[in-house]
Amino acid sequence: MSVHSSSIDKVAANDDILTQILIKLPVKSLMQFKFVSKHWLSLITNPYFACCRNPNSSPVSGLFLYSSTRRRNAELNFIPLQNSEILSDDNDCVYLTPLTTIPSLSSKGILSSCHGLLCCSSYSNLEGGDYQFRYHILNPTTKEFKSLPQPRDGHKGLNLVFDLSRSPHYKVVCVWHVDHVLSIDYDRNKHCYQIEIYSSETRSWRACAEPFTANQNSEFLGGVYWNGAINYFSTSADSLYFNVEEECIGTIPMPPIPHEDWKARPFRYYGELNEHLHLVIICNSRIQFDVYEMERDYSGWFVKYHVDLGSVRAAFPQMMQRLS
Repeated sequence: MSVHSSSIDKVAANDDILTQILIKLPVKSLMQFKFVSKHWLSLITNPYFACCRNPNSSPVSGLFLYSSTRRRNAELNFIPLQNSEILSDDNDCVYLTPLTTIPSLSSKGILSSCHGLLCCSSYSNLEGGDYQFRYHILNPTTKEFKSLPQPRDGHKGLNLVFDLSRSPHYKVVCVWHVDHVLSIDYDRNKHCYQIEIYSSETRSWRACAEPFTANQNSEFLGGVYWNGAINYFSTSADSLYFNVEEECIGTIPMPPIPHEDWKARPFRYYGELNEHLHLVIICNSRIQFDVYEMERDYSGWFVKYHVDLGSVRAAFPQMMQRLS
């Protein structure tokens, strides 16, 4: 046996050295090397490997967009943001890659995303013209998906929780409305809600925490996972958060904007980036906006950036037509 072959065997037999080599490889190569052996598969799919490869956050690889504003009949398309994957024709038009690799799902819709996984919905037609929604967890990198057991009827929102630094398993948080009065001081403007959690570890739903009351206009769609909690933003009621570990409800303070001014200054983005919760609110003339950031202790929002696109509109008037 040559010295060269002996060195390769020693490296291949040392999991620590092999892991350090593999974490330097691009995602596409890792997907191929998963099939080299069961040993390499176990290394690459180990939660520790993912944390070592990306200890803070991963770059955004692309965007999912609907081909039509009518989402029920629209096709879901993927736009890659990495230059090596973007294809353009002679008119500099970016080709959209349809998300057609998921079998048995019609009229797909994305309800939430979290650290590389997507929570999707689909529906099937039933007799009498009715239809039934089903829910699925999709890994767009591996093209794998898992259909969830049906949650209860009347749910107000489903949100995905996935954080490899905490657990290799994902959870789905479901908020649903219940016909129940919690106190004799009944307020007709408030409704009673219950939270259920699906765990990929137990593969079942369970009710958690106590039922709680909230304003009937509270929003539970579009919740964002941040700071160990699902954060729900609402412009017509209190914004709430649900701490997943402690299973408790809290209130998120509103940005320092008069409540009656929300219609004049709508928000255009609400999400998490690099472990920070952000809110983008339009200012004057629709070419100015503020980027707010939430304090980690929920003490309040502060303006992270103020953006003025006036110079961009002057330089590229056609691009800014829709914003004027």
